[in-house]
Amino acid sequence: MINSILAEERFKQYVSNYDSSNSKIIRKIEHSYRVSKLSKKIAGNLKLPKEEISLAQLIGLLHDIGRFEQVKKYNTFKDYLSVDHADLGVEILKKDDYISNYCNDKEYKTIILESIRNHNKYKIDPNLKDKTLMHAKIIRDADKIDILNIIANENNKVFKELSISKNILESFYKKKLIKNEEKITKLDYLIGSLALVFDMNFNVSFEILQEKDYLNKIADKITVSEKENIKSFLNKYISERV
Repeated sequence: MINSILAEERFKQYVSNYDSSNSKIIRKIEHSYRVSKLSKKIAGNLKLPKEEISLAQLIGLLHDIGRFEQVKKYNTFKDYLSVDHADLGVEILKKDDYISNYCNDKEYKTIILESIRNHNKYKIDPNLKDKTLMHAKIIRDADKIDILNIIANENNKVFKELSISKNILESFYKKKLIKNEEKITKLDYLIGSLALVFDMNFNVSFEILQEKDYLNKIADKITVSEKENIKSFLNKYISERV
């Protein structure tokens, strides 16, 4: 039902309609391919049937398809300043049944659309069930892993601000996701990225994070005294989940 090689060719054709000289476009193309591979790895680790592994791989490839139009229209990745890129991606895939270029199975189409719609939300829609819920969790994990990869390897940037907002630290130590509107300082955003780990679902996701050491690399960008407490808290959490 899903031809992964053909899907990548169709995706390549789609993104060729956007400005390849724009670094934001290139960044999201590369991110999409990496998330696709991570989704395949997670699904394989879960020992899903071959066709569902291909489905997870396809969802990873298409999860940010709304980003390209978002950049074209608004030149930003900030949803709160433009449009929810996941909802936009669903609109793009549904328009003129464009999704059929990648998959013709009715059940799989629903899973793809709902997984993409939910990949960036603060919480997964509680009405999702069974396969759809599982694939929504897979793409959320894969997406977060690569976001952490990007931040961890981002030009060795060190954040030298002197403060982390009190509410941000409180949420972090309560193992809660941190909403963008709650963040004030640059360090708040960095702590917010580390808190993504508290919304991950599968053991293999934590194994990948531990192997790649993304969280420690990100925490080492913090120069305030709270850094060591943050690192210790994170490493203990990861060890418990692996």
